[in-house]
Amino acid sequence: MSFIPIYADKLKISHVIPMLFFGMLLYLFKAPLPWPDPLWNFQSAKIITEIIVIISLMVAGLKVGTRFTFKHWKIPFRLVSVTMLLSMVSVYLIAFYWLNLNGAVSLLLASVLAPTDPVLASELQLENHQNINKEKETSLRFALTGEAGINDGLAFPFVYVAILWSQSSHFQNLDFVKILSYYFMYKIIVGILIGGCLGLLISYILSKHTKHQQKQITNGFLALALTFFSYGLAELASSYGFLSVFATGVALQYFERHAHTKPKSSLLNFIESTEKLTSLLWIIFFGGAIVSGILSYTDWKGILFSLVFVLLVRPLTGMLALLKTKLQWKKRLAISFFGIKGIGSFFYLSFAIINGHFKGYESLFGIVSYTVLFSIIIHGMFSIRAVAYFNKKM
Repeated sequence: MSFIPIYADKLKISHVIPMLFFGMLLYLFKAPLPWPDPLWNFQSAKIITEIIVIISLMVAGLKVGTRFTFKHWKIPFRLVSVTMLLSMVSVYLIAFYWLNLNGAVSLLLASVLAPTDPVLASELQLENHQNINKEKETSLRFALTGEAGINDGLAFPFVYVAILWSQSSHFQNLDFVKILSYYFMYKIIVGILIGGCLGLLISYILSKHTKHQQKQITNGFLALALTFFSYGLAELASSYGFLSVFATGVALQYFERHAHTKPKSSLLNFIESTEKLTSLLWIIFFGGAIVSGILSYTDWKGILFSLVFVLLVRPLTGMLALLKTKLQWKKRLAISFFGIKGIGSFFYLSFAIINGHFKGYESLFGIVSYTVLFSIIIHGMFSIRAVAYFNKKM
């Protein structure tokens, strides 16, 4: 993993692509690993993907920090509100009327494919803490980092609606007041408040120590410990842990920003390395799952849907969200195109199947796998080139 990104960069492709094929080879050579056959146990898959996603959300939060104004956040908010919702509506309609999936499963597919993955999109996201005067990365990289951080949690309410629908005889029988007040408002607001307050508290405590003491405290384990602590607190309060972790990472630099001190890179370096290790292990196992037959769960309709979603649905809905922004059309196109799908989708799918009573959900494994595979290959072929192109234009 230390060498592959260097050579992948020379080839202008994402390092995820060679690791995917490496996983396929390991499976074919019968490496003694706990391969999915072609699926993991749902509970195991949920826990593994859950850990990877929350670590990645902390990385995204630390990179974003509090140096961006509301003006900068408008683009991620547009992507989360307009693009995510339009994508979900599009996926639901296609799944229900063309793939002939029932209502609950169609909504689950729409929810599962809603978030932009913070893990596999790392090469397109912010590279480091953003310095106060470093305003260059407020478009492509910031937009995708901010979007991934927010919508990985905001997709959760829709997953819960799909679960509740699967447990009910009719959609009309759902308690919509509870859904709106508890699943959409309480869980979102409390999750953000817990994460934000925790981040501010730790940031304030750190600011009261000397620089030498801060160096000792801000070792890599602090970020990893805060990731699980923030997530655990939010889950204990029955709120959304994903939003809490991202908010903790963002708020963790608040007092650091106002003190104008040097960003504590050791926090980020350790947890970013942890993210790479865990995500690359998942990619290797995903390669094995592909060879062992996970793609066989769907037919040509599912394959075509996955291609349409990656190449048309996400780009078009992204462009609609960015219509009235001041961004150049090339940046709008790049931001809209790179809505990478990945590990988060498999977490939501496993979580929903464990907690719901879905009928006819099996094809979702094939559809989601094809979508993630297409996303890895197509986005991975162009992501490095896109970043290099916009860096030259700066």
